[in-house]
Amino acid sequence: MSMSVYVPQYQHDIFVSYAQIDDQALIGADKGWVTTLINGLKIKLGQKLGRADAFSLWMDSEAQGNNPVTPETLKSLESAATMVLILSPGYIESQLCQLELDTFINKVGISAGRVFIIEHDEMEIDERPEGLKDLLGYKFWLRDDTGRIHTLATPQPHPEEREYYQRLDDLAHQLADKLKALKKEAKTIDKPPEVLTNSEISPKNTVFIAKVTADLEERRNEVIRYLDQQGMHILPNKEYSLTTIKQELEEDLAKSCLFVQLLSEKIDPFFNYPQFQYECAQAAQLPVLQWREPALDLQPIQDSVNRALLQGSTVIVTELVDFQELVFKNIQPKKEKPASLNTQGTWVFINVAREDRALGEQIKEFLEAESIDYSLPLEMTAETSPTEIREDLEENLLACDAVIVPYHKTPVKKIRQYLIQCRRMQPRREQPLKVVAIFDQPWADKPSINMALCQVQVLECPTLQIETCLPQFIRILKT
Repeated sequence: MSMSVYVPQYQHDIFVSYAQIDDQALIGADKGWVTTLINGLKIKLGQKLGRADAFSLWMDSEAQGNNPVTPETLKSLESAATMVLILSPGYIESQLCQLELDTFINKVGISAGRVFIIEHDEMEIDERPEGLKDLLGYKFWLRDDTGRIHTLATPQPHPEEREYYQRLDDLAHQLADKLKALKKEAKTIDKPPEVLTNSEISPKNTVFIAKVTADLEERRNEVIRYLDQQGMHILPNKEYSLTTIKQELEEDLAKSCLFVQLLSEKIDPFFNYPQFQYECAQAAQLPVLQWREPALDLQPIQDSVNRALLQGSTVIVTELVDFQELVFKNIQPKKEKPASLNTQGTWVFINVAREDRALGEQIKEFLEAESIDYSLPLEMTAETSPTEIREDLEENLLACDAVIVPYHKTPVKKIRQYLIQCRRMQPRREQPLKVVAIFDQPWADKPSINMALCQVQVLECPTLQIETCLPQFIRILKT
């Protein structure tokens, strides 16, 4: 099948640069690792561009380690729109590969976003060629619990090897987007392709997604994919040098509107990078949203610093898909809505537990849109004591006009305790509470609260669209 060129003014859309040693077929494999990956990339890319023959990809099937570059290779390289390179020790040792890379970078520039790195193995920054030190790659390897690196799809892909196919899809998605952008730019006659510089990227739609421990790498990729689909710009978009890591990190934080971090119990004993990134975000006074698994048991964690990080006031304990939506909502500009109901001066205390913090944030946004005052409980941090938290809770229960208690994943015992606290505070109040509402999101086998208090209203919200039942709460406040 003859291949057409997708990007005008080029003979090839993609040039594949690799070391021949990485494409030798192992026992049990029909084809080499590189050939197998590129064949999969062709299929994925064809699906995203609409046709299998929509683009032209050039790959030298007889690439040789340090043999002289052929005229055909040089011609194909100089007439290619993008480069896909397989980074490995073999690539580093190949003079031919280095020549191909230097030739392409000299032609298009390193900041043009046209070089796509596939990491066959883990490569330290100082091991990489100079032109690749700042570029992020697609990691086609995993680190096991012993610290050993394993290349995905070795000797060949397995149908259940989810990480391999997901990263292949990520690569195809980004490559297709780049080819579309280059094609659009090429339609303007006599106008060179534009490169989006850092100064042209607005902080309003830029999110800093902190680097994570190896066990959360795929989860971080999920968040990046979600926000990328929403049109967000993601930082960091390069690898930091160890000698200038703090400076580069602070520069990227200054370009961002939100710091997002996924946390687990695992840390490097020599350098707690999650904590380091978090402290830099705090110093930059950047809004912070952090996440951890609801099933994560904090009891066995012995490192006090990591435990404190996992228990911070900005940590959301929820499913990752809910956290992603919360992140996106925090980036969106607030929509100004006229107050439809006369609730001016009303103060609602959202008495939410850590387990339902994401739901509490959604309720907060709804109240903000209705111009209703609100407060959330004081969270346990290194600077707060249990006494201060208890006193703050009592002050809120005494001063607010109404209480709403989110009940989705919070243990039923906590919900009962919250209701009892409201009842105990009533004699000390100057005026009775207008309403104590339980924001109840039912799910299978969810325990019943089994309490009947005259002031308590149960708002049943079967979906995550909280607007379906909160207007009822607003009407109660109005009466």
